[in-house]
Amino acid sequence: MSCGLPRNLDADADVDADATLPAITVPPAAQAYRRGSLWQKGRGERLIELAGVRRGELVLDLGCGTGGLTQQLAELVGPGGRVVGIDPDEARIALALETAVAPNLEFQVGTAETLGEIARGRPVDLVFSNFVFHWIRDKRAVLRRLRGLLHPAGRIVVQCVSSLPVLVGELSRLADPSGERILRDFAFEDAAAIAHHVEGAGLQLIRLEEQQGTHVYPTLDALLTWWRATTHDRFDPRAIEPAALARFAEQHNEGGAFLVHETFCWFEARIPPAHAWGRRG
Repeated sequence: MSCGLPRNLDADADVDADATLPAITVPPAAQAYRRGSLWQKGRGERLIELAGVRRGELVLDLGCGTGGLTQQLAELVGPGGRVVGIDPDEARIALALETAVAPNLEFQVGTAETLGEIARGRPVDLVFSNFVFHWIRDKRAVLRRLRGLLHPAGRIVVQCVSSLPVLVGELSRLADPSGERILRDFAFEDAAAIAHHVEGAGLQLIRLEEQQGTHVYPTLDALLTWWRATTHDRFDPRAIEPAALARFAEQHNEGGAFLVHETFCWFEARIPPAHAWGRRG
């Protein structure tokens, strides 16, 4: 699971899209996220292929994290296109800016509520979002907002986790018996619920697939580091009793590795043809 947007996006947050980012110290969790999100990145590269990115397009990367996929999108749209990566996490945006050299690429600290400012009046050709929607509680409201940004022929391509992986749920509750402190920001929904939200937002569902995937972590420390980064330090392995952690490791060690089995889905949505025609006029 990616940790792109760890805030509830149905809040009335307001971020100045043109504000200059202050110098900040990048915390270890953001650094760990960049190093440990290889599975998500691989799935994101597949999502880029499915999105069919074209040269000259305006692309919005919602929940861009540290910007690895955003840079790939910028290469695909070419010098005549533009890609904007948006994420509410200042530390991850700071890391993204360290390697953002392409003139057609920019990063902004913000949320779904501030996207209109970032688009600057030009219709968006593609909204791309990789492993972020499971953070969004009011998915239908966000999809409506994204619909309002689209070019009549534009599309929204999203990939997200459908349910909490059993292994990380168990791990979380070792540090937090109720699980509420660590897991409260997630808003998992299955493919059927996602389809309902898409249609309820006035969009046409073009494709929807639910799949199974597996993260492989070669050591217990690698698993703990990834989950701590994903939860923005809400998960703290130091809160786990050593004996309990040892039992967990013994129970879940599979040939020396730790496997996180995950159900996720991806979809493509567009403005219905009749509505798109009306917007052209």
